[in-house]
Amino acid sequence: MNQHLILIFALMTFIHTVNTGAYAARLAGVRTGHPTLANSLYNVLTLSSRGANALATPLIASLTDLAVQQQAVGNLLSMYRTMLWAASAGAVLAALLLPTLSRLLERGVASYETRRSLPRVVVNAASVHGLWNIRHELAAPRLEVLRDLRRSPFPKRFLLASILVTAIGTVSDTAAMYASALVPGSSRTAASLTPMLSSFGLFLTIFVVNPIAAVVTDEALRGRRPLKDVTYITIWQVGAQLVGTLAAQAMLVPATQVLATIAAWLVR
Repeated sequence: MNQHLILIFALMTFIHTVNTGAYAARLAGVRTGHPTLANSLYNVLTLSSRGANALATPLIASLTDLAVQQQAVGNLLSMYRTMLWAASAGAVLAALLLPTLSRLLERGVASYETRRSLPRVVVNAASVHGLWNIRHELAAPRLEVLRDLRRSPFPKRFLLASILVTAIGTVSDTAAMYASALVPGSSRTAASLTPMLSSFGLFLTIFVVNPIAAVVTDEALRGRRPLKDVTYITIWQVGAQLVGTLAAQAMLVPATQVLATIAAWLVR
């Protein structure tokens, strides 16, 4: 079980690193003037994240089933908290890699404009020559940007909504899986309740987070505001990702209890 848990931690860290690192596509898109192309290139990494998720989910489910069979459900809480810590580790790693990812995507956009073929861009990047040249794009986060961050004019509701969206998105699958172990007679019902939590996060994303981020990005592309505002809003959202994963730790048990109660009620 320990080996499985280590593998799950590594997979979940990778998944959340890729998910949080998606903000690099926004930076690269604004800097190159090709936001849609930058997002398209980042989808290659997203595909690898989906593959990691396809491996992690059955492993988590199998450990949950094993705990139920062995009547060791009490041990599951520590496992699920470890998964949430992996989400936090992924957010931190993505924050450190953000400048590098952004520069690599800028390079990918230039490569695509020359080759006009995504497979050719990927093959070139994965070649020995391409991998060796990555060293030129390595960059660390700049402290002066963080110092200027306090002067960026973004509404508090945007940051709070971003934190809530991350917390809900991080905890929803975990809470549903945990609830399915607490009410084995309603396990299928409990496992299907994930959308009940995630839909609230989706609501905040659509009506609060995305419009503000989109306006800032569009205005920067049109020259109506400085490009550094896109950098600021990206850093704020990455920070919200980290805080949100930590908030998910506090939400885990209450969310699980709510879902377990609903599942048991529905099966009666």
